[in-house]
Amino acid sequence: MSLLSLALLHPVYAAPVKIAGVQAKSYYSENGATYHPDNVKDGKSTPPWFEGDSGNGVGSWIELDLGGEHRITRLQILAGDWTSGGDWSRANRPGEIELRWSDGSTDLWALDDVWRMQTFTPSSPKTTSTIRLKINSLHSGSAFPDTAISEILVFDDQPGSTIEVKSVSASSEYPSDNDGAYYPAQAADGVRDTMWCEGDRSSDGVGEWVEFDLGSSTQVSGMKICAGMCASMAIHKKGNAPTQATVMFADGASEQISLKDFPLPQKVQFSTPHTTDKVKVRIDAVRKGTEYDDACISEVTLER
Repeated sequence: MSLLSLALLHPVYAAPVKIAGVQAKSYYSENGATYHPDNVKDGKSTPPWFEGDSGNGVGSWIELDLGGEHRITRLQILAGDWTSGGDWSRANRPGEIELRWSDGSTDLWALDDVWRMQTFTPSSPKTTSTIRLKINSLHSGSAFPDTAISEILVFDDQPGSTIEVKSVSASSEYPSDNDGAYYPAQAADGVRDTMWCEGDRSSDGVGEWVEFDLGSSTQVSGMKICAGMCASMAIHKKGNAPTQATVMFADGASEQISLKDFPLPQKVQFSTPHTTDKVKVRIDAVRKGTEYDDACISEVTLER
């Protein structure tokens, strides 16, 4: 087994600001399917918000109500329709977004045309109670004339119980395909239905691991983990899901944990707090999937 120390295509952060409400200029609805603005704050990559304007989406906007003023340090976005790789390529994706803060000031955010989470960092923290994202330009889809955004995450400068993760590496990674990408950073991106999946074709995932680098020594008392493919119960059953794991710390200490077989975050309290700059989760046993012989972890949140 070869070690993959994978460079991140985007940084990983602590828990995002809870978005109080969302409104949009329009949203698309057809044949009983509604692509509501609230979809961008549900913690999942699907379903997306689709604008419902008569044109191609340029000039459409969506506005986040943060429930009060926050000093915003970063935004992250899943641009386009993340239902599948095919859906992502067929629908329009935002190219440039104008960010309007509650004081009326604006910033421009140029988005690459990549099926990856992307990050905007203002030159200095922005104090705001709302953020309006207006689509100025597009990356055009191959089939659909409408523009989608699947998820928006907002981060401020307030410390909390969740520990910031600087980077993520893993023992292996399943290659990206039409259904998604499976790189290690997705195990700590705040989106429950993106995931890291191991890529060792000779095993069912036992012995594979994912490691979270905290950047400096931090006290870790527990974590929340969503083991397996956590998009839905039906998808969860298709792949291998970890049922036993060892959590290892930089000082050589470790904790054995048991995981229930369901696609929701599980709380794990360690027997004692550990001071460490890295936390490694090694898969020790799995429940076999009905279709895929690869083990996945969708999300890990480390807690002080």
